[in-house]
Amino acid sequence: MLKGCIKPLGMVLCGILCIQVSAFSAEPDAKKTSAPAKEEKPAAKTEAKAEAKTETSKGEVKSAIKESTPKEAAPGTKEQDPNKILATVNGENILQKDVNHILSRFGNQIPAEQIQGVTKQVLDGLITQKLLTQFIRENKIEPSKTDIETEINKVREDIKANPSLAGQTLEQVLESHGSSLDDLKRDITISLSLEKYLGKDLDDKKLKAYFDQNKAVYNGTEVRASHILVDTRKMTSDAELNQAMEKIKKAKAEVAAGKDFAELAKQYSDCPSKEKGGDLGFFPRKGQMVEPFAAAAFALKVGQISDPVKTNFGYHIIKVTEIKQGTDVKFDDIKQNIKQDLLQEKAQVLITQIRQKAKIDIKA
Repeated sequence: MLKGCIKPLGMVLCGILCIQVSAFSAEPDAKKTSAPAKEEKPAAKTEAKAEAKTETSKGEVKSAIKESTPKEAAPGTKEQDPNKILATVNGENILQKDVNHILSRFGNQIPAEQIQGVTKQVLDGLITQKLLTQFIRENKIEPSKTDIETEINKVREDIKANPSLAGQTLEQVLESHGSSLDDLKRDITISLSLEKYLGKDLDDKKLKAYFDQNKAVYNGTEVRASHILVDTRKMTSDAELNQAMEKIKKAKAEVAAGKDFAELAKQYSDCPSKEKGGDLGFFPRKGQMVEPFAAAAFALKVGQISDPVKTNFGYHIIKVTEIKQGTDVKFDDIKQNIKQDLLQEKAQVLITQIRQKAKIDIKA
């Protein structure tokens, strides 16, 4: 949909479909490297280091709208029954046409060999969207029509201020991206509802405590790290996973015994970075590496080596080789960004909880 047309919380929760579909563009690179790069990068956080903390205040709109327009239906969507039920979520159906609606926004940009994987991502996003909509309805936390219109008007003003969209209305821009005003209203509804529900206890004291504990997220601090990876993505049995764990433990033991980390990376690691001794270069606390990896790396001092760390790529041991300190950041200047980050964390917890309780039947 429209990048930046909904505040950061909305982009994470309600724009999740576009975020997930956009992951296909990075897939070819993922096949070349097993480095723990972040698989999804929310569009609302792409402007600066430290996970691109924006200056977006509540409801403010940024000018980050794509100019490309999908021209053809995505491969694999033309001959399918649009009313085929792909999943049922607490008794409510998700149809093939719902998935096609999202895929059509990207036209023929999705390679044919990746359409199946992207379709699964889209379906998962639609399931999350359905669960959130049900949760909001059941808890009666919908925003007023006035609040929704206020947010839509802010989007309209942003479009007027964007030279690349001169003369276009909001409806025209949405249509050019395979979206609609109803889609935008739904996204805004979810965003405002969950901000109200999740943000009721986020006072300045809690925000300041979070800031003090996570300054590296906001001040631009970067670390340079090397790693050894035992890739488990194709492993399905407990026996294979146990062997992988033993392998990474063996590598850690040899490092502890004094062997050179770079040489051990060449010997043990499944990541192409092994050719450089496992070196991954500099990266910020958030926005580039998957969270368990980044959290472990930033907990280390220069020269320290982590215990085995599990990510969706496999098992790692990490060595920090250099730390580039960031600049001083004042709490009051980024308080809104901190609030959005906490809302996103709370939202992910909520999503996990409601998925665990939900009755989800995936039929395809």
